[in-house]
Amino acid sequence: MVDRLNDLLNEREFLYGMLCRDATLVDVELMAQAGYHIIWIDLEHSHQSTSEALLLCRFITHLGMVPLVRILEPTRTHVQRLIDGGAQVINLPDVRTVEQATHFVELGKYPPLGQRGVSSTSASTDFNLGSNIGETLKNANEASHLMVMFESDEGYAALDSILAVDGIDLVTVGPMDWSVGLGTYGEDAKAYLNPKINHILTATDQAGKIATMTVPNVEQAREYAELGVRIFFLGVDVAMKRKNISDAVGVFQADLG
Repeated sequence: MVDRLNDLLNEREFLYGMLCRDATLVDVELMAQAGYHIIWIDLEHSHQSTSEALLLCRFITHLGMVPLVRILEPTRTHVQRLIDGGAQVINLPDVRTVEQATHFVELGKYPPLGQRGVSSTSASTDFNLGSNIGETLKNANEASHLMVMFESDEGYAALDSILAVDGIDLVTVGPMDWSVGLGTYGEDAKAYLNPKINHILTATDQAGKIATMTVPNVEQAREYAELGVRIFFLGVDVAMKRKNISDAVGVFQADLG
């Protein structure tokens, strides 16, 4: 029950991760070799199953990185199995109300903070509750983390109350779904969302929570770092694979036809 996330944050000013929708064991090992710290397994927009995600979580953990899983919705079906199986961060997309955030904590934390069910053979407790069950569950609560994503005006309106929920300790923003939901794109979307994103990140840092963001480049990362962001996700595995595959053949097509 090592709190790998906070161990890494205590060692480094910034952590780097990858959002994965088609991860393999080889991909994950290559990311570990490259120096990534967090692997985000995206079950919201992926064909991969819960069983596949749990296998990846254990592999990620044993490579010294942090496994993060984005679920579809806050239900026991999604949260219980993943956190029992070793996911160290559970990410709830499109949080909109304080009630939703509170229910998420109930599912993801042991009593007294939440109402998570107890198993004597959970990977999150090293498959052993030990002689002091209360202390074991307390340590397990501290070693696991719950993350929410703001992706709507409704969620933004409830920002302060959601940040005040004990047990929610990581926050990020999903600009794409937010802008699409409003029917706003391109520069218009940026003009509308950027001030709100900056406010969310600043408020997160001031609330003592961990702010994270997906970034397209170093310049954007620098701007977010000034707002308190500590964790940066550097892209999506499928997009990176597509670019590398296209670039490799493109050189020859351009030269040889």
